[in-house]
Amino acid sequence: MQYRKILFVIDVMNPGGGAQKVLPYLLRILQKNGVQVHLIVLKKTTEVVPLDDLSVDYILPNRETRLLENTFKILDTLTREAKNFELICSFMDFITCYFVALSSRLAQIPYYTFVRCEPSFVVETFPYKHVNQDLYSLCLQNAQKVICNSKSSSVDIMKNFGVLEEKIFLLYNPIDIQQIQKDSRKTIELPIKKQGEIFCVSVGRLNPQKNYLTLLKSFLKLQDLRIKLFIIGEGEQKQEMEKFICEHYLSNVILLGYQNNIYPFLAQADIFVHGSLYEGFPNVVLEAACLKKPLVLSNIMPHKDFFAARGALFFDPENVDDLAAKIRDLACNQQKRDHLAKEAFSVVQDYQGENFEKQLWEIFNITNFSVNEQ
Repeated sequence: MQYRKILFVIDVMNPGGGAQKVLPYLLRILQKNGVQVHLIVLKKTTEVVPLDDLSVDYILPNRETRLLENTFKILDTLTREAKNFELICSFMDFITCYFVALSSRLAQIPYYTFVRCEPSFVVETFPYKHVNQDLYSLCLQNAQKVICNSKSSSVDIMKNFGVLEEKIFLLYNPIDIQQIQKDSRKTIELPIKKQGEIFCVSVGRLNPQKNYLTLLKSFLKLQDLRIKLFIIGEGEQKQEMEKFICEHYLSNVILLGYQNNIYPFLAQADIFVHGSLYEGFPNVVLEAACLKKPLVLSNIMPHKDFFAARGALFFDPENVDDLAAKIRDLACNQQKRDHLAKEAFSVVQDYQGENFEKQLWEIFNITNFSVNEQ
C-alpha cells in the first residue's frame, strides 16, 4: 500500500542525537514527494533542531516530565491524532515504540517502527529487562515493517526479538559530504595546535555506552607523546570523567562540552577515536571520514559493517593497552594516517543522500504521484 498521510513519533528533538538529525531530513523527503507528514514529539526540550517548515506538535511541556506518569495523556493525544492518518511510525526505541504500538491498535491503523540501536545491548541496562525484552519483541513482531539503520541491529532483532526477516528493511543514515565539508570551514574558536602536536578527537554523549573511561585510561599511557585528546559532548558521566582527569593529572585531555558545529574540530583532528560498546548507526564516525580522518574504532559490528575492509584500525573496547597501542601507531606514522584517511573517505561516499532517498521510496512504497494531488 502507498501511504500519503503518515504520523511520526519521537521522544525528544534536542540537538546532538543521530535520530534527531536524520528525522527532519527524512520528513522533508517524504513531504517533497507529496506525502502529508506530521511529527509528534513526546517531550519538549529547551533547544530543538530546526523544524520550521514541518508540521510538529509537542505533548509534554519539558524534558523533566516523566513519560510513564503521563501514559494516558500521551496515548489519548497520539490516538486522536493517529485517526487522521493512514500510518503511524515510531522513530525511537522502546517506550516510544510501546506508545506507537498501542496507539496504532486503538486508532486501527498500521505502524512501522524504526530501530535506532542494537536493542539487546540497551535492554540489559533496564531495571525490568525481561519485561522490556518481551514487550519490545511483541511491538516489533506486530509492526508492519521494521526499519533498521545497521546490519548489526537487523541481525539483533531477528536473533533476539523474533522479528521475521521479510519484515526488516535496512535504511542507513544519510551523509551529506558537501554540507559537512562546508560546515567544517566555518570560523569558530579552535584549540591552538603547536608544531609537532597530534590532535585526537572523540565525539559523543558522556555516558557509559561511549566507553570514555577506557579512552582516558589509554591516554595515561600516551603522556610521553606530544598528543592531546579533545572530547566533544555532554552527559551524566561528565563529573566522573572530570574527577579521573584531575586525579591522574591528565593535562593532555580536554573536555570541550557540547558544540553546535563539531566539524571544524573534526577538520583539525589528526586522528578520530570512537570507542563505543554498542551503537546503532555510527553517524559521527562517517562524518569524520567525510573530512578524511584516520579512524581508531572499537571492534563492534556497527563499526565493522562499514570499515572492516579499509579505513580504520580496530581495538578491543575493554583493552586499554590495545587502544593506546593503536593510537600510538597512528600518532607516530604520518604515512599510515594519510593512507587510512584516504580509505575512510572512499568508504563514506557510498552513503550519500541519494541512496537514502531511493531506499525511502521503497520502504514507503512511493511512486511518482503528483505532489499537487489531494
